[in-house]
Amino acid sequence: MNDFYVGYSPKAPLAVARFVRGVILLLGLLGVAIALALVIGQMPFANSAFEYGKMRGFEGIVEARPYPTLLVARPGEVGWGDKHSRYLLVAPGKHGADNIVAGFDGKGVRLKGQLIYRRNGTMIEIEPGSITPLNTSPAPQAPTVDIGAVTVTGEIVDSKCYLGVMNPGNGKVHRDCAARCISGGIPPLFVTLDGEEQFVLVGHDGNAIAPNALHEFVAEPITITGEALRRGETRMLRVGVGKLQHSQHE
Repeated sequence: MNDFYVGYSPKAPLAVARFVRGVILLLGLLGVAIALALVIGQMPFANSAFEYGKMRGFEGIVEARPYPTLLVARPGEVGWGDKHSRYLLVAPGKHGADNIVAGFDGKGVRLKGQLIYRRNGTMIEIEPGSITPLNTSPAPQAPTVDIGAVTVTGEIVDSKCYLGVMNPGNGKVHRDCAARCISGGIPPLFVTLDGEEQFVLVGHDGNAIAPNALHEFVAEPITITGEALRRGETRMLRVGVGKLQHSQHE
């Protein structure tokens, strides 16, 4: 005869108790397995950093176009080629550094700021009011090399968040933030789908793109055909904004 359990009885029959314990154990293991699967399935955070609160001093040459950049001499660098590391410059918050570096184009300066970095890119968030001129000879500008026409698929991100201020600093969850940053003058980056290539976006004339011109394409899958350029260690992509189109991979 089957065991029959009355709910108000002080103790369940042995067979019923064993069955209930087995179900509880199975459900517990299933919950742990699901949790582990979700954790493993998450994309790992990028190896990037924002040295918030760690103010450093820098000396270099300001290059204002297409986007503010500090050229910092590499110690002991000899031989042919660009002997400078190139750090994009931004202001605190969601603002570019154009106003901060105004009047310093091509000049040697000393400034303070916080480093932002990720593979293939380094940036300095300038401490406002920290720039002072140096009595140094301007460095010869590195030539801009035309690499050739390319067609790439990826997404447009704001360089400040992507390089380290936010993690992740890309994707649709970051779209509103990226759009505001680029509208505020943060240099736009184009990052390929696999994350292996990134380009600073410039207009067809090689200058900065108008801050609001890319709004509808930020953080969306997009295919771009343009001219790849290289200036020193910086890779740029020259595009006609009117020719941009959303990718068919959406």
